[in-house]
Amino acid sequence: MTGRIQLARHTTVEVCQKLLAIEPLFAHSGEDLLLTMRRSATQPATRLIGVLGADGRIVGVLPILRLVEAVVARVTPESLLADISDIGDVARFGQAVEARTVDDAMLPPATIAASATVGQAFHVMHQRRLSGLYVVDGEGRPTGYLDLLELAINYLDALEAEDHPDQAARSAAFDPPPRADDPR
Repeated sequence: MTGRIQLARHTTVEVCQKLLAIEPLFAHSGEDLLLTMRRSATQPATRLIGVLGADGRIVGVLPILRLVEAVVARVTPESLLADISDIGDVARFGQAVEARTVDDAMLPPATIAASATVGQAFHVMHQRRLSGLYVVDGEGRPTGYLDLLELAINYLDALEAEDHPDQAARSAAFDPPPRADDPR
């Protein structure tokens, strides 16, 4: 592993979470799933909803796919039946059909400290099969959101810098090519 890639692995979550500026999306424990679905549609870049307890701490997370499955299961449960192949799938289907609040559908909390490395963050995301993590302070209160795409961009920048050292930081702030009508 080269120096730039090694350095990328040790970049802190605090630095990396600012790459795409994806805002956190929160629901409150006990909140209705349909209300949560409506609010999540206004912020489609955030693919993992943080569920907050009364004390403002993360008590769970709700992946967008899981939220959508719970809503779809109420309208057209047969659309989820096709994927049932074992007893675990039956249990998940039953939970999706019965879910009415975020508490019914949420998973255990998925958090990381701002001082952790992106390597550690990727390990947690990969292990839990999540597309994001909530960055929390020492008391478990959210301070930000880290998306899997931000991790990927961190590594992409390291790979590009290694492959093209003369074009350093070329994608630190991705600038799309100008449109045909752009006078630049």
